[in-house]
Amino acid sequence: MLDSTQNPVPYTNLIATPLTESQEITFAITDVQGRYKLNLAEAVSYQLEITHMGFSKVTDTVKFTANSQKDYYLQKSTESLEEVIIKQEMAVIVKEDTITYRTDQFKTGEERKLREVLKKLPGVEVDREGNVTVNGKKVTKLMVEGKTFFTGDTKLGVNNIPADAVDEVEALDNYNEVGFLKGLSDSDQMALNIKLKEGKKKFLFGDLEAGGGIKDRYLIHPTLFYYSPKTAVNVIADFNNIGKKSFTMQDYINFEGGYAAMLEGSTSFGDVYSSDFAQFLNQEDFVYQKNDFGAGSISQQINPKLRLEAFSIVNKGKTQTRTTNSLTYLAEDNLDEFRETIQENTMLFSLNKLKLRYQPDDENDLAYEAFIKTSNGDAYQNLNSFTTIDTTLTQIQQQPKNVSVNQEIRYNKQFSYEHTSTLIANYKYSDQETDNDWLFNQPIFTNLIPFQQDGNFFNLLQQTATQKHQATLDLKHYWVLNNFNHIYPRVGFTFLDESFSTLDQQILANGNFNSFQQNGFNNDLNFRLTDNYIGFQYKAKVGDVIFKPGIMYHSYFWKVNQFSDQIANQQKSVWLPELNIEYEISSAEKLELDYQLKTSFTNASQYANRLRLVSFNQLYRGNENLENQLFHSASLRYRQFNMFKGIFLNANLNYTKRERSIRNTTQIEGIDQVSTSIYTSLPENTYALTGSLTKKISKYSFTLRGNINLSDYSRIINNNVNDYQSENYRYTLKAQTRFKEWPNLTLGWEQRFSNFESASFKNNFTQINPYAYLEWDFLNDFIFKADYTYNYYENKNTNQINRFEVGNVSLYYNKEDSPWGFEIDVDNVFDIQYKNENSFNQFIVTDRNIYLQPRTILFKLSYKL
Repeated sequence: MLDSTQNPVPYTNLIATPLTESQEITFAITDVQGRYKLNLAEAVSYQLEITHMGFSKVTDTVKFTANSQKDYYLQKSTESLEEVIIKQEMAVIVKEDTITYRTDQFKTGEERKLREVLKKLPGVEVDREGNVTVNGKKVTKLMVEGKTFFTGDTKLGVNNIPADAVDEVEALDNYNEVGFLKGLSDSDQMALNIKLKEGKKKFLFGDLEAGGGIKDRYLIHPTLFYYSPKTAVNVIADFNNIGKKSFTMQDYINFEGGYAAMLEGSTSFGDVYSSDFAQFLNQEDFVYQKNDFGAGSISQQINPKLRLEAFSIVNKGKTQTRTTNSLTYLAEDNLDEFRETIQENTMLFSLNKLKLRYQPDDENDLAYEAFIKTSNGDAYQNLNSFTTIDTTLTQIQQQPKNVSVNQEIRYNKQFSYEHTSTLIANYKYSDQETDNDWLFNQPIFTNLIPFQQDGNFFNLLQQTATQKHQATLDLKHYWVLNNFNHIYPRVGFTFLDESFSTLDQQILANGNFNSFQQNGFNNDLNFRLTDNYIGFQYKAKVGDVIFKPGIMYHSYFWKVNQFSDQIANQQKSVWLPELNIEYEISSAEKLELDYQLKTSFTNASQYANRLRLVSFNQLYRGNENLENQLFHSASLRYRQFNMFKGIFLNANLNYTKRERSIRNTTQIEGIDQVSTSIYTSLPENTYALTGSLTKKISKYSFTLRGNINLSDYSRIINNNVNDYQSENYRYTLKAQTRFKEWPNLTLGWEQRFSNFESASFKNNFTQINPYAYLEWDFLNDFIFKADYTYNYYENKNTNQINRFEVGNVSLYYNKEDSPWGFEIDVDNVFDIQYKNENSFNQFIVTDRNIYLQPRTILFKLSYKL
């Protein structure tokens, strides 16, 4: 495809409409060299329409034989194409960093939800949880008609928006909510904007699904959506006891700001994974689970300058789990332990957000956000531990409670084309309490815990509490020197006040307490940190390369008080350089290098220098002498997509080197462990290489995906410095079909290798998972879906081999033009009892059996509004 000056015209749309009803419409889009490829039936006449923004439309009638070639020349147009014509004729529109898909060109008829539509779009992938990537880049924000859908997380929208309501899908790379910051604030965010069909622009739609099955299984799942130009209301509910978790750990991380925020080392994210709430969400495998989930959101344009967005999510869950573990301790005693854990958890949590955005004109943008999170729960656990020298029976009851409030005011002001500023004021408050009631059949840690003999059982009560206040003020100015040089000065401060307390004591049969205070237990600690920082970034463009070096200066002051004594009072300064280089080889090919020296402080609990019980065989003591961690982080990213060749390629290389770290040093006696945090310069390096390559040929696509994770590091065990090497390899081969009239099949092969070794031991594991997914739309009204995974696990050191099969099937019936649907859904078809996993750390190798929910059969009825 060339213009009148013989230059290629990339991203030109070609639509081939057959002049006979027996064939399908075919589309193509030219690559950066103007090349295109159309898969047409031989000797069939087509009407070919060629369109590109700024050029006159070309229409031609063609009939090709095998491997035919034809060039076209476009003439610049002095008239703009009408918007309605563009929407009707272009299946895919690529314009700078926006890709627009006309979904009707890709639908095959069996789509029920948005996820099935997205899976058919070129360059778009959807995993089984509802996470979306476009050309290998993860989507981090979802919008409908330009309005944030719930929190912007993809899962709720992808799994619930009806397919027949979707008209267009826009993929927006480098998305920025504030228009005049685009090109200044370097956003790496990928967003999806779902545009609705004309009949749905002001319409109430949704569906209701209800089901029942054997063993009192049930599911009720209503979804309701209302859209108008000024108001959007969404309601989603899910009540079931079949193990369908509506809110996962990944969703929680997204609500907390995502992985990017956690990687920056902010103290507000450091304990996300260790919270009781997160541990509840992490339970992905269970013998029984009941969930009551409700979510609602509203987006309201109050007036042309003010918009309100709010959502609330409430989930009450009950989970029963059972695991058995075979543990080998690699310390001097070299003991083996068998452990069985049976647990029942109940958790109630809510997430609530309010956002007001005021835009009086094109130069001002003011937003206020309030995010409130609450949770409380009960957990009951029976833990039985057996070794050749001891048997410990433990009953544990936990009652965690948590409330947190995060408020932020963000003001963006564009003074002129050359000068733009952003001011952010943030305040976070959290209050978390956990009560633990431990019941042991015998004393534990007899040399450290002064248990009194009091009948046949030993009852230990533990209370932990954390209260945190954090305030941040950040000012950044964007100064455009000229079109090729920018400078961004930045200044701000953060103040943190965090209190942490623990109380461990034995309760006696007469109701009195046996205090452990004199034996080094119990904490009442206050940690205060002030971070003052100043710095700048410089941005320059030379040809197709953008350079962005920068440096920040941080001045830290911190104090630690334990009870009435000041145990730390320190000051420290650090320079943090950074460099980002982007090379845009073409609009479809990009190479990026990023380097940062990063730093972070830990939370108050690790400064608490007195003992506390962590598990029946673990004690922990913090350290008041801890300082900021310091590490180098570098990454090299490459992305390419070529519509002409049907190739989508992504590769990422990451390297991290720690200069100063906070690590645990552990004393092990038998299976008992006492750990203490230390501030250390022990060497630690991690390397990660991930990549994916997808090739599309006609109705088939082939994908190769893999990742390599390597690390070498040192730890202190029993006063000895031990060196470790960890290697993890994983690859996936996958082939998919994309037929409209025939069943669609996905075949895959996934294999993982894990090697972990030190000077005294070596462990090797491998896992192989061939899998298949089938989607079959037959007799117009039936949709059959099935998935199958075969699991082969081998511990090469012990020659332990485990095999099991996982399968699920469903049959859905919906008569054309009828709102009613009927479905039979079977999970865990083979009724396997458990699956096997392995894990390892510096002194324990674990083989774990995780018991699963028995086979469930559900009969479902659905009604579409």
